[in-house]
Amino acid sequence: MNILKALNEKRKIGNLGEWAAAWYLRLHGYRIIRKNYTAADAEIDIIAKRRDVLAFIEVKARNVKSLGVFEARPASSVTPEKQRKIIKAAGCFLSRFKDECRIRFDIIEIYLEDSKRGARVKEIKHLTDAFNKNTAYSRH
Repeated sequence: MNILKALNEKRKIGNLGEWAAAWYLRLHGYRIIRKNYTAADAEIDIIAKRRDVLAFIEVKARNVKSLGVFEARPASSVTPEKQRKIIKAAGCFLSRFKDECRIRFDIIEIYLEDSKRGARVKEIKHLTDAFNKNTAYSRH
C-alpha cells in the first residue's frame, strides 16, 4: 500500500469514527456543541454537553483486522502530550463559552470491521473522565 492510499484510508477511518461517536453521543442525550474545534495548536474532535457536563472528546477509531492480539487499546494513543494540547485548546474554548458546567475530558474508542458495503462499526467504548490536568501533567 502506498503512502497516499494509507493516509486516505486513515482519514476515512477517522471520519467514520467521528461520525459514529457523534451519533452515539446524541443517542445518549448529548448535544453536540462543536466538531473539530481547533485552537492552541490542537484539535478537539467533539465538544458535547449533557445536563451540567461539558465534555471534550477525543475519538480514536481502529479497524479490528489491523489490531494485533497484543496491541494496546486505541485510547493509549492519547499520550500525555496530546492530553495537554487538548486541555489547552479546551481552555481557549472555555474563555468564550459562558455556561456554568462541569468539565470533563473523554475518549471514545470506535472499533470498525470490514463488511460487504465497506467498514461498519463493531463496538463503541466511551471512556468518561479519561484524563484531566493532573494526569496529563504528571510524570510517569
